[in-house]
Order: sequence, then structure tokens, then C-alpha cells
Amino acid sequence: MPELMIALALGLMLTVAFISVLERCRREMTVNESLAQLESNARQALDVLSFDLEHAGFLGFSGGSTLQLWRGGIVLAEGDALREPDAANPRSAVAGLPAGSHACGANLAVDLELPVAAANNSWLTGADPRDCTPPASAGSVHAGSDVLVIRHASLEMTTPHAGRLQLYLHRLEAHGAAALFADGVPPGPLGPDTEVRDVDVRCYYIADSSVGRAGWPALRVKALTEASGRAQFRDEEVMPGVEDLQVELGVRDASAADANLRFVTADTANLHTQQVVAVRLWLRIRADTTERDYEESRPLRYSDTSFAPDAVEAGQRRLLVERTVFLRNAPHR
Repeated sequence: MPELMIALALGLMLTVAFISVLERCRREMTVNESLAQLESNARQALDVLSFDLEHAGFLGFSGGSTLQLWRGGIVLAEGDALREPDAANPRSAVAGLPAGSHACGANLAVDLELPVAAANNSWLTGADPRDCTPPASAGSVHAGSDVLVIRHASLEMTTPHAGRLQLYLHRLEAHGAAALFADGVPPGPLGPDTEVRDVDVRCYYIADSSVGRAGWPALRVKALTEASGRAQFRDEEVMPGVEDLQVELGVRDASAADANLRFVTADTANLHTQQVVAVRLWLRIRADTTERDYEESRPLRYSDTSFAPDAVEAGQRRLLVERTVFLRNAPHR
């Protein structure tokens, strides 16, 4: 009998030890899976933004910076008239574009001289709330996050299409004016030395909800496209779980050839007088599941933002990633 009791006690101790090791392994596996998913989501989101940024300012054949808006064989506007208005330079929305072109801000779709722009801790200035707010499934724009605007010509050539904002470019006039048109009628003949490309404008932002999951943030994008002859900004989800986007622009003074690169926030005045050559990004990403006994209450400070998690947020694992992307097609002024 004593031997049986000793054997049972030893067996019970071994069982408890095995269960304890098994539970620890399970928790470690959960942590590793959570970290791997966070890193994968961060990598995918950064890759999407980086790929788009690397093509910012690409205008096909065009190597000049002068833009002209054509319609019906005449120039409606050019140069400064196509820029977005700001506090120092108020401008009206240029006429002659299809309906919906100015929905996310006056001249936002045609200000191609500034390939990258952003809104600092706010939504797009001048956006039409009827057409440019997130869809109902995405909730509202996440307070305190930035908006990143990227402009370039499409990577593939296309054919003229009424209602779609497009570029008409000529190989032999690469350093002349680039022609914008949106009526489906290019301002010159088509041939082997010409090309037509769509104007791609994308506005990346953070929404409060993701597809099918209310209250779960997501990185989303509004992309300029066309439907039934009307320009529109189509809204799509890029990556769920991204709860903050912060942007700084790397600029050089256009009037000083040897000026040092400096990074400024998106609300810096007179960006058109600067040469934007790089973009620094931060993404803060939240784990899809919570972990028992996990707590991280230390604040995160980056760009012009400070995030201090509350009691609930401290129990959620997060990853903060940063990347600097240099623009391949930065305009030279």
C-alpha cells in the first residue's frame, strides 16, 4: 500500500509538471503567432505604401513640371491654377473636370506638381463630406492619424476614356508641358511617339472599423477612378488592425542646391516651394487577439504623436514600425 501511494503521488506530480510545461508552450506559441502575424501585417502594409511612393511623380514620357488642362482643343488652366489651395494661396476649384473630381478636395486630383502630400492629424482639407467620407462599414476617420496623398501616372498605358482623368504625353516633347484631359478626347494625335496614361491619385487613411468588424481599425485608401463618366474616389480596405499612420515629408529648399534634407510634418506651409524627395512613415498595428497576463503600458512617442495606452489598451500587443522611402521621380525645380 505505501508503495502504491508513493507511485500515485509521483505520477500526479509528473502529470502536473507535464500540464504546466504544456500550458507554457501553448502560451509561447500564441505569443509567437501573434508576433509573426503583427510583423506580417506590418510588412504588407508598408510594402503597399512603399511601392506607391516609389512611383510618386512618375508622369510617363514627361520630364517637365508644367501641366496644362485641356478640354475641347483649348487649354482651360495650367501651372499654379491646378494647385490645391492653402492658407497662403487660396484658389478656386479648376473648372472643366468631370463631376466628382474635387470631392476629396479642390484640385487634389490635378495637383501633380506635388507628387506627395499629407494632412497632419486630420482629414483632408476641403473634402466634400457627401462624397469623401469613409463608407458606413468603415465608420469614421480615426482621430489623430495622418492622411497620405500620392499622385502619379498609371504604370500601364491605356486608351482615352471620357470621365477618367488622363495624361497625354509625347516622346519628342518630354520636357514640354504635360497635357491633362478628362473628356476622352486627347489634345493631339495618337501614334507610336505618344502615350495616354490614367492619373492615379490615392489617399491612405485610418478608419475606425474594418470590414465585418466594428471598432477594429484599418488602413484604407481612396483611389481616383471613374464610373458612368463621373470621376469618383473608390474606397477600399488595405489592412485591418492598423490603428495609426503618421507621415513626415523629407524636403530640400528648391532655391538652394546644397540644402540639407530635413523632415517636416504634413501641415508645414508652402510645401510647393520645397522639393519633396522622401517620405518617412510610421504605422502602429494592433494584434488580432489578446493575450492572458500581457500588459504594456509604456507610452509610444513618434513623429509628433504620443500614444499612452489605457487599462484596456495596455493588454493588447502592438507593433510600431518605421520606414523612409526616397522618391524615384522627385521633381527638380
